[in-house]
Amino acid sequence: MGGNGFVGRALLNQKPTRIIADPTYCHNPPSKNIDTWIQLDLLKITDWSKTLNGYDAVLICARPKGATLKQRDAIAKETKTALTAMMAGRLEMDNPPYVFALHGTLSYGDCGQEIVENTQIYNPTGYATSYGIGEEPLRHEAEKGMIGIMRAPWILGNGSWFNALYCSNEIPLFPGQPIWMAVVEVNDLATEIWHHIERKTTGIIHPQLLVRTTQERFAIAVGHARLTQPVRMKKWRMLRLYDKQTRQSVLASIRLASGQGMDIEGDEAHRSLDGTLQSLFAGRS
Repeated sequence: MGGNGFVGRALLNQKPTRIIADPTYCHNPPSKNIDTWIQLDLLKITDWSKTLNGYDAVLICARPKGATLKQRDAIAKETKTALTAMMAGRLEMDNPPYVFALHGTLSYGDCGQEIVENTQIYNPTGYATSYGIGEEPLRHEAEKGMIGIMRAPWILGNGSWFNALYCSNEIPLFPGQPIWMAVVEVNDLATEIWHHIERKTTGIIHPQLLVRTTQERFAIAVGHARLTQPVRMKKWRMLRLYDKQTRQSVLASIRLASGQGMDIEGDEAHRSLDGTLQSLFAGRS
């Protein structure tokens, strides 16, 4: 579900040939091979056991979105109702499919300088205060070891948050204490997701990272790739440019554990980041 989004397209590109997938879209049809897609609005499904019948696994990489807090909360509440029905319908089946959902790390909140394990309590900030409402039925099932939820951090690739924050005229350096970022590359993430789906991993999952770094160091790396200098953003300007949820989201410090030790903060990991950024901007020229 959500196959026509930024991550969904990467998942289809990285899909092992041995896996047969039926990608879905909700409102925006794909530009190519439309006959291989299924139009599906999870908010309108009335019989989930029928919809899920015949599938070995269900991959959810769609989530509610809206332009304002009120819109995000409203769609999230509808999503909660739909996913509650999905989990109930799944349990009614003789052979219920494995479920894997992709969600974010903002569910952990602003964690400062501490290393954030997958046992961290649910304490949402930013967009997750809305999206976490819709995620609740899945979260409860994952905590019981019934399904898998991957908490993906900043996903690096064209078509993501990266374009909006780091590809405009100015590269922002956000104010405040060191803001930790965990970064994954979208195709690497997609490959790892298929690995977990084939293994039917359950519980809360953290992906392997490209790098774990501070927002300042990340912005400087983007500046090197773009041959320009980052600009330190004043608090008053953030208040003017971003709503409250957006500010909380970009300022949240989440030093995500990935099982890679402290090397993921080292020079080699940052060289990998530099190479990935160079490739991204080379693809734009």
